[in-house]
Amino acid sequence: MQQGPLGARRADQSGYVLHFQLASNGTRRACSLTIHADSAGEAARIFRENWTEIESMARGGISTGTVGSASVSLAMS
Repeated sequence: MQQGPLGARRADQSGYVLHFQLASNGTRRACSLTIHADSAGEAARIFRENWTEIESMARGGISTGTVGSASVSLAMS
């Protein structure tokens, strides 16, 4: 189970922070992701279009304990 992004907020001149939650084994984990985009709408669109990969990366990082304040890059092609 997951919750969609709770809105995009500008992180700096080139990025928007989107917050979401992942649930697993009865525990929820708050997550955030910075997406570099020209607008909040574009950041939200990128998030939705890449949700499968984002969720997989987040769940993988949570399960291995490698998620924290680490930076993640998402390359668009």
